[in-house]
Amino acid sequence: MKIFLINTLYHPNIVGGAERSVQFLAESLVQEGYEAVVVTTIDGKDKVDYLNGVKVYYLSLKNLYHPYVNHKETKVNSALKPLWHTFDIYNPLMAAKVEKIIVAERPDLVHTNNIAGFSVAIWQLIKKLRLPLVHTLRDYYLICSRKYIMFRNGQNCESPCFDCKAYSFAKRQVSNSVDVVIGISQFILDRHLNLNYFSQTSCQKVIYNSYQAKAYSRTESSRLRLGYLGRIEQAKGFYFLLQTLQKLSNQNWELNVGGRITDEKIANLRSRYPLPNVNYLGFVKPEVFFSEIDVLVVPSLWQEPLGRIVLEAYAYGVPVIGSNRGGIPEIIDSGSTGFVFNPEREETLLEIIEKFMDNRNLSFKMGKNALTKSHLFSNKTILNSYMETYKNSIITASK
Repeated sequence: MKIFLINTLYHPNIVGGAERSVQFLAESLVQEGYEAVVVTTIDGKDKVDYLNGVKVYYLSLKNLYHPYVNHKETKVNSALKPLWHTFDIYNPLMAAKVEKIIVAERPDLVHTNNIAGFSVAIWQLIKKLRLPLVHTLRDYYLICSRKYIMFRNGQNCESPCFDCKAYSFAKRQVSNSVDVVIGISQFILDRHLNLNYFSQTSCQKVIYNSYQAKAYSRTESSRLRLGYLGRIEQAKGFYFLLQTLQKLSNQNWELNVGGRITDEKIANLRSRYPLPNVNYLGFVKPEVFFSEIDVLVVPSLWQEPLGRIVLEAYAYGVPVIGSNRGGIPEIIDSGSTGFVFNPEREETLLEIIEKFMDNRNLSFKMGKNALTKSHLFSNKTILNSYMETYKNSIITASK
């Protein structure tokens, strides 16, 4: 069986969890004895490479510019962005490039993931070629044209704005080309279904992301060690977290912050939030980061499609305090593997942190529960879910 995977970015161009999840799937398929071919975009010339047994086609993006360069969104004239999104509603040039590869590779099934840059034109192409088509929802690309996160001016968008409706009309219509739609959470799946996407897609299901730690260890400390790992930005709730921590009366805590950050930004944050017990670590390996914290805080303000970082914490035996946004509450057993709080009521976060400070054994107790729950998201478990979906789709298409 040969599986054809499409994603906007792929290793080494990793921006978030989608790239890691697609790479995991592709490499796991190869390890199980199947063939995996990946097609992705690149800021440069077309090329073909092999990574850990996976054949990867890197295609130059046929649009005004590539939206990501060196892991950062390209700074372009604001007038060009609407044009880029207009071309990306339906891009026949990218579909033509993908068609040549599909015809040459002759896969048994196509699995699309993030398709920004490719556009929904590839869905109609795949159906024209009469191949089974599986799509995994990992962001809000089909609904939102503003960074695909449905978050604007510090607020979540309850429904698409006028501009996004215009860009997404055709996407919604073409979504019915998909045979199987998978959400990485029930939340993101329902968000699309409630807006009439995939209304004629017969199979709709949820398959969470996977994460498996290489090692597990936890050091001890006399202070409660909170952790934050991810991008330093408003939507992720990092500024909200610092603002809330300033109101703690008990100072027997510290916050370890993992994530790429400049010295200039650190200086600015220390000026705005004068908290001496915040440690900016920069880029740090997960096995090091999680071994030196007692609880992870995921204070997202936007509706996270899942919150993959929660699964990472579980795999290292670390409980999680997460906001009630998007798919995050789906994977936290409140009172067992962590707690869920409401960022609209910052006192709910303060109460949870104080609970961990008052009972220092709580993080270790919950950490054991988190480690047990992590088995539900093991590589083998998630791979089996996808393999079952692939096989059923191929059988259905052959009838």
